Amino acid sequence: MQVAEYAARHGVAPAAVTNGHQLVLFIAARTDGVPPLKGKGLVFPSLSDMRSDFRLLWDNASHPGVDQKSLFRTLRLKEAPPPEPLSTHLAAYPGAKRRNSLQSGLDILGELFLEDVTRLEDLRTDFLRECYASSGALSQYAEVSKQILRTRYALLKQEKGPDVSPVEGKKGLSANLTQDMLAAAVARRPIVLLGDVGVGKTTFIQRLVHVEAEELFEESLCLYIDFGASTTLSHLDAFVVEESIRQLRESYGTDIEEAAFVEAVHHGALNRFDKGVLGRLKEIDPLAYEKERLNLLRRQVEDRPGHLKASLEHLRASWRKQIVIFLDNIDQRSSEDQEQVFLISNELAQTWPATVFVTLRPETFYRSSRSGTLSGYQARVFTIAPPRADVMLQRRVDFALAQLRETGRFGSLPAGVTLDSENLKVFLDLLADNFRTNEELLALIDNLAGGNMRLALHFVTEFIGSGHIDTAKMLRAFQESGRYKIPLHEFLRALLFDDGVYYDPEASPIANLFQITQPDGREHFLLPLLLSHTQILGERIGEEGYVSAEALFDFAQELGFSVDQITASLDHAVIKRLLDAAPRHSNDSPRLHYRITTVGAYTTRVLLAYFAYVDAILMDTPIVDSQYRSLIQDVHHLADRVGRSEYFRLYLDRQWLKVADSGLPWSWSETSERLSEDIYRVGRRADPETWGW
Repeated sequence: MQVAEYAARHGVAPAAVTNGHQLVLFIAARTDGVPPLKGKGLVFPSLSDMRSDFRLLWDNASHPGVDQKSLFRTLRLKEAPPPEPLSTHLAAYPGAKRRNSLQSGLDILGELFLEDVTRLEDLRTDFLRECYASSGALSQYAEVSKQILRTRYALLKQEKGPDVSPVEGKKGLSANLTQDMLAAAVARRPIVLLGDVGVGKTTFIQRLVHVEAEELFEESLCLYIDFGASTTLSHLDAFVVEESIRQLRESYGTDIEEAAFVEAVHHGALNRFDKGVLGRLKEIDPLAYEKERLNLLRRQVEDRPGHLKASLEHLRASWRKQIVIFLDNIDQRSSEDQEQVFLISNELAQTWPATVFVTLRPETFYRSSRSGTLSGYQARVFTIAPPRADVMLQRRVDFALAQLRETGRFGSLPAGVTLDSENLKVFLDLLADNFRTNEELLALIDNLAGGNMRLALHFVTEFIGSGHIDTAKMLRAFQESGRYKIPLHEFLRALLFDDGVYYDPEASPIANLFQITQPDGREHFLLPLLLSHTQILGERIGEEGYVSAEALFDFAQELGFSVDQITASLDHAVIKRLLDAAPRHSNDSPRLHYRITTVGAYTTRVLLAYFAYVDAILMDTPIVDSQYRSLIQDVHHLADRVGRSEYFRLYLDRQWLKVADSGLPWSWSETSERLSEDIYRVGRRADPETWGW
């Protein structure tokens, strides 16, 4: 009884009791409704029984046996899954939300004017000058400490890591970067640009080439290899070669397979041929001589990497230009591909007459520079921090508005084709006004984007054409009064539901924090508790905000959660960007650490208390109490949805009673009070007679 209570309190399922010569193995934390002491146990009455049945003992009590949960199979105990959420019983889940013609039109125009503008050559320079937001400015809306934001890449500087510098300082472009651009070809090492997904590495490169160092790059031959353009690449090295050849042909008018160019590039090889044995054919058999000469050139061209290298050396010498190669958008591919592209960049820098830039994700570089393919290389590293989302959005919308007002079109469109949409102008005006004044909205976008500017912009384009908002009402109100403050719940619904009728956790960028893996109502609160504990502990013990996995497991197991529950919650948190995970090296042994993100902090602190959030995710949340499960149904009228959300809140209140609500980093009771206020606020609007008291 003592061991069963102790093990259950720490969330440990397999338990053992021994007096030195007898042993009992049993399951102390069960999810099938059977009290542990009423279940079966595996008993060894004596040491001789352990010897005679040693295989049975080993299979169930050894380290591998515990890892494989052999005792569960021996005792024929099946871990019960949680009840199915309401969404599994819907025939058309998640459904497809229809858009009216106004919403569909705005969706197309919004994507063109806010996202596609970066790909239009005729506007590129103007866009980069007017829309670029310098990286490194700390958000004023972030739900995490400024110190954590400031030390985003501090992990790279620890434990004898590489020399790391930001690409920009207070006065603009780093002098170290410009110096390295000139010296990299001589030093024969690539320049690594590190940044998280969506922070603006590609935009930085474009601005570097066309604005910041325009004079330098005008005198250079630049090749830009975009690995994000295709997701089916299997031979990355061959892609670099073929894409370089294509760009030389299309951007610089140089076909390196043209006969005259090939002869010029391999002039030295032809001279050696003429001095060799086969060169004598010129006088004996001119036709055979020409054939052998052509065969030599054919073999040179068929060696695609070698021929490209020789061509670049020829161009550098004849054009007197520095050659610069950018390997970009590899961070959208796997860690293995990123490592391979770094090796390609290193080989290019070593053997080609070029300055080579390569972009990578910080976690890939950190991990591989210590234990992977990058560990043997000393790279020059620069970091790119994200700009402030509010500044980026304001500049992007203002630029789109200016284009609409001045020309009604983009120069890259066919002549005579315009996009003079009065509705789009009004909607962009509405957004511009909100991006200047609506701090609640900016806080939502800034925190949920988590430094990913590409995602922040996607949020806005999704909202513009969403079928979950009353677009006509918004436009009408703005036209009549010149103001329309976008309510947080309207923007939130567009993100929660995406294009579906119901919330789909796979499609939505917003996570369901109440998801569970076992029929344990306490587990609804495990993820908010882990997120809050990570934030509080991280801000208290270190500048970088990282907390060891061991500390998080100790905390959650003390509350009675099992290792499986904790592991599932942490994995879910990393997948949904609620936590950052990184290995920290100590005595050459990597140990996993976690750090809170603005996404995790904002979802826990703010969204859990919103009716709009609860109204969406309850469809995806298993309900372990059959009484409340019967009350939570698929309803569509606002008044009915309000009532359903109140039942869900009361259900969670009851489950919270099973958690020791004392000294915890987060409290459902406090969140429930704020949620109750929001539910009643919406209820009074939907059904004043019922909710007006």
